[in-house]
Amino acid sequence: MLTSSPPPPATTTYTPSISTPATDHIDTSASLQAYLAAPLPYAIDDWVKAACPSHGCTAEKRFYCAKCVCWVGVPAGVQVPRLRLPLEVNIIIADNRKKSTAIQVGVVATESVRVWDTWTGGLEELAAEPWEVDETLVLFPSQDAVTLNAMSFEELTVIKRVVVLDSRWNNTTTVLDHPGVRRLTKRVKLKNPPQESLCWRYHSKGEGLLSSAEALYYFFKDYEWLTHRRVKAVHSVTESSGQNEDGEVMLEEIMHIFRLNINVIKESYNKGARKNLPLPMEAAGKARIKAHRSKQRLEAVAKKSKREILQKEGGVHHGSKEAIEDT
Repeated sequence: MLTSSPPPPATTTYTPSISTPATDHIDTSASLQAYLAAPLPYAIDDWVKAACPSHGCTAEKRFYCAKCVCWVGVPAGVQVPRLRLPLEVNIIIADNRKKSTAIQVGVVATESVRVWDTWTGGLEELAAEPWEVDETLVLFPSQDAVTLNAMSFEELTVIKRVVVLDSRWNNTTTVLDHPGVRRLTKRVKLKNPPQESLCWRYHSKGEGLLSSAEALYYFFKDYEWLTHRRVKAVHSVTESSGQNEDGEVMLEEIMHIFRLNINVIKESYNKGARKNLPLPMEAAGKARIKAHRSKQRLEAVAKKSKREILQKEGGVHHGSKEAIEDT
């Protein structure tokens, strides 16, 4: 379904310059990390929860409304990015919208993004779209996926849209097997994805698997390099914002809300009981989360084994919690 939003607030970009996109993933990763680590031009605490401005929505949110895909409560004097991407982005949501990083890209680039929610019949609606297979890419690292640089320039120039699946890695098969998605046979993957995601959400599916926002960032970096079609600002911005004379801005701006959330996480880890813990987006933080979850799984297995033993011995009725905890 096409997601609409209210008129955007004043817009700009927070970038020092426009540079040629890098083909090497190390350089590209460094560029993204520098953007995410750069200090915000305002105090993050100035941005508080506010009512969503969309008609009929009563939610109070901070930064943005995931349901309405729009900015919320932008502080006075704060300018946020509003971008137009070189391709239409179609997001298939098969997860909690509030946890979706692809939705964050949609807020920043509303005019370029359509959202298809699997919980409200989105796949059936998508199946009815008269899309040409040669004009549509599905960004997903399946076995039959190719990289953009394996496609000819002629193939790339006819592409009009890219489809990205925003789901837990364990739940992707059901969506990919839906007729509305299965008919889209042009699958692409990133050439050199970073080994580690910068996202704070942990998964155990291996290296090189990124959040949806990161995947779109690296996808468009490659696309920019191969086609010279770049992200642009929807509205005019000041010269100091990093926009060049053609209205182009740095692609890192599609990660603006990702950057805001990283700042919130950093502030929460700078105080209280978590002050000395590694950040969840860092390697040490991911290792800590992995160890904690492994411990939880082992404890769950041990508790299940105790329950089964007690049931066999007749020492507990239906494996009651109290009897298990007393053993």
